[in-house]
Amino acid sequence: MELLKKKVSFDEEKKQDNSDKKVLFPKDRHPKSADYYKEQWSFVEYLPARENIAYHLQYLEYMSYLYNDYQMYLTIESLHCKNMMIAIAGIMESALYDLLFQLASKKSGVNFEENENFIYLIDSGFQHGLLDGSMKNSLHTLRKVRNFVHITSLEHKEYEAYTIEQVNGYLILLDNFRDRIKEKYSKLIGN
Repeated sequence: MELLKKKVSFDEEKKQDNSDKKVLFPKDRHPKSADYYKEQWSFVEYLPARENIAYHLQYLEYMSYLYNDYQMYLTIESLHCKNMMIAIAGIMESALYDLLFQLASKKSGVNFEENENFIYLIDSGFQHGLLDGSMKNSLHTLRKVRNFVHITSLEHKEYEAYTIEQVNGYLILLDNFRDRIKEKYSKLIGN
């Protein structure tokens, strides 16, 4: 297996790292800035969470461009889809955690266990009205897909398990999730 190569390293200015390599995408196909995504997700108050969400959104945009612009083969395409779904799940899990924590700290009578269990976060999000039933079910399905991050199942064929249609459905869900929880959270805290 070929190791990753980093010929030029700029510790002071990370944007210059790997500046000696070929540019993969033209300038108009670079992912949006992290600040763009931080603004879209500004309702996530905890800055480290919002920044991580923004970076994962940049990664998703990059992965979309990579798929749309370059030829991928059966197994690589499936695993590419898997990585995108894992990132999507992580974004939604982080946002739910932050919003439920905020809600509990701002509104009396709302309990929140500082439990990073995605099942709990989804169910609690539904219980508090951040998610509707359809979104709750979709998130539980995505959570199960994400659990296949481990490749121990002999019956699970990685090369055919993940599809573009699944990813597109979850990308749409991600946008709907952002819009819904932003609106519902504002109403719950009275903004």
